[in-house]
Amino acid sequence: MTTEIRITADEAKRLKNDTAFKQFMQSVRDDQLRLFADSSASDVDVREDAHAILRAVNQIEITLDAALAAEVILDRKQRN
Repeated sequence: MTTEIRITADEAKRLKNDTAFKQFMQSVRDDQLRLFADSSASDVDVREDAHAILRAVNQIEITLDAALAAEVILDRKQRN
């Protein structure tokens, strides 16, 4: 379990620090925000899809942050 937490945290750190990954995530976010902003009143499906994709991108970032937090918690437990 300890090793798995550390491996996952290392992978999360690598992704969060990877310039290409950050640019990709920002590009997806920008594209979806543009779709949302440029949609007409009748484009409900477009807005719902854009919203769902934005939530997914946010969830990816939350999951990466959770992996980092799990390692911090593990380190604190091991010190005590």
